[in-house]
Amino acid sequence: MKNLESFLTKHPVLSVIILTISWFILAMLSAGITSSLLNQEFGDTAPVFLGHISAIIFIVLLLWKLDWLKAAGITRSGTYQAWLLTLIGIIYFVPASLYSFFGSLSFNFSNLVNLPLAGNVILRNLAIYISEEMFFRGAVLLILVRVWGNTEKGLLGSVTVMSLVFALMHVVQAFSGLSGTSILLLVFEVIVISTWWGALVLKAKSIWPAFAAHFMGNIVIALQANSVSVIEPHVHAYTRLLLFSIPLGIGGIWLLLLTFKSQSTINDLT
Repeated sequence: MKNLESFLTKHPVLSVIILTISWFILAMLSAGITSSLLNQEFGDTAPVFLGHISAIIFIVLLLWKLDWLKAAGITRSGTYQAWLLTLIGIIYFVPASLYSFFGSLSFNFSNLVNLPLAGNVILRNLAIYISEEMFFRGAVLLILVRVWGNTEKGLLGSVTVMSLVFALMHVVQAFSGLSGTSILLLVFEVIVISTWWGALVLKAKSIWPAFAAHFMGNIVIALQANSVSVIEPHVHAYTRLLLFSIPLGIGGIWLLLLTFKSQSTINDLT
């Protein structure tokens, strides 16, 4: 493990690329095997859920072996200040997401009761977002901050690189039929909102506020889409979402600068 830790420290960007590819392949391979064994579609709940559970196990084992579970924010609940900021962000972003995709601020709560697949949608998204937060805002961000987080530019660069890698993973949405323009807008939006989530992690010293913000911002869309049509053309939805994300992105940069000045979070990670 000392050799691995040394490699991660000396080659942070290469390490992040290798780990990201490994994480993605493991999740997809596990989902594919589950799909074949259960004779289900690749995108069904069981394959997706078990695929990301495998990825979660991989992340936890890696961080445990490195003795980084606490530093990565997985075993910490987070500070009350970070949770308060998270709540404010959720109150703003959930209605903004609904308006972006459906042209309305309201959420149809009957989806939770009447939609037979509501439980499957929630379960699948729980596994996906826990896996993503543990990996990107936990492992990846930790690797970068441990190397670059001793300066303001380094801290901002760490969150930017993490957000860029996370955003590029969303290019796979091309397989869902999204247009090139929509995917480009989605990538930019993810970079912006991931800056906010990354700042929450460094403020909280925990991934869980970011997980709550990530999950709530997306689950309402996933549930609503089962009973309400997304606005056409889809590019309008992603344009709106990007614009609504910008205030949170700016807030994330401001929070990162405050976090650096306190130095407490950075010292915990080095």
